[in-house]
Amino acid sequence: MNPAKDVLNVQEAAQMLGVHIETIRRLARNGDIPAFKVGRGWRIRMDALLKWADTQQLQSPQNTILVIDDDEAVRKTIRRFLERRNYHVYGAADGTEGLACLEGQSVGLVILDLKMPVMNGPEFLKEARSRHANLPVIIMTGYPDSDLMAEATQYGPFTLLAKPVNLKQLLQAVRASVNGVGWGIND
Repeated sequence: MNPAKDVLNVQEAAQMLGVHIETIRRLARNGDIPAFKVGRGWRIRMDALLKWADTQQLQSPQNTILVIDDDEAVRKTIRRFLERRNYHVYGAADGTEGLACLEGQSVGLVILDLKMPVMNGPEFLKEARSRHANLPVIIMTGYPDSDLMAEATQYGPFTLLAKPVNLKQLLQAVRASVNGVGWGIND
């Protein structure tokens, strides 16, 4: 890790967690977040912030994620990555399986591929929005300029990540989504 980026300022910490900058300041003032004062500003060590954020996810009902992708390797990779960060992850190979999971489980976030057999991403999104209008969604696609993407925009809002997905960006998007702060297109 770059030593210059081991320590974050309040704005960088807020961006990383996907929360408002004043939330970070309040948490620091109250001693609820691992922070220290430098002059008039707060500083937060990145590793301590990530550990703290991961423990907070255990207390939130929003820590259950549904990953819908027809590529089993993608589902497994994302599942392992997020489970190591204390999220509970379900997987589905297409939109039909995803809808069945949504009906049977309490899910706080969906990570969705667009191009899948049986029921594609936009079809899933249309059905999911009719049943769960405020469910946060992260779309991962290798086809951001496709007709499927154009169709999906009708059922926003959502966050968009390009495939292959950078896991650090995915984690930032997940944290922002479960904290109620979207940062992709259509927000």
